[in-house]
Amino acid sequence: MRQTRSQNSRRGAAVVEMALLLPVLLTVVFGIADYGRFFFIRSAVTAAVADAARMAVLPAVTTEDITQAVGEDLAGPITHDSGGNALISVVPEVRLPGDTVTVTATLPFQALILPAFLGTRLFPQTVTASATMTMEP
Repeated sequence: MRQTRSQNSRRGAAVVEMALLLPVLLTVVFGIADYGRFFFIRSAVTAAVADAARMAVLPAVTTEDITQAVGEDLAGPITHDSGGNALISVVPEVRLPGDTVTVTATLPFQALILPAFLGTRLFPQTVTASATMTMEP
């Protein structure tokens, strides 16, 4: 069976359309994957800080214990590949009953799938979360 000229041109048009749309489609799909990873990391940092704040209000807990707990919570493979170590702060350093304690963690974020020029424009450079609680008497 012979193909006519119009059938060949239709196949050629489909190839050209696919070549034009495929990069856009792949960028959208990979962007969705990176956004999912970003929201997972943001959720992990928020949960780690909330757990550390609950721990910080206990009487016998030191700042080193709190820092170590946040570091262990953020030591997973997905958060570990985010570009660096978390910066953790506990304020105040000396805690007395009735004081409010604030635990803050900042984790650098780097997009893995999208190219650097898109990743830096679409995502923040850091993920920051903090939690505040009152010391138990």
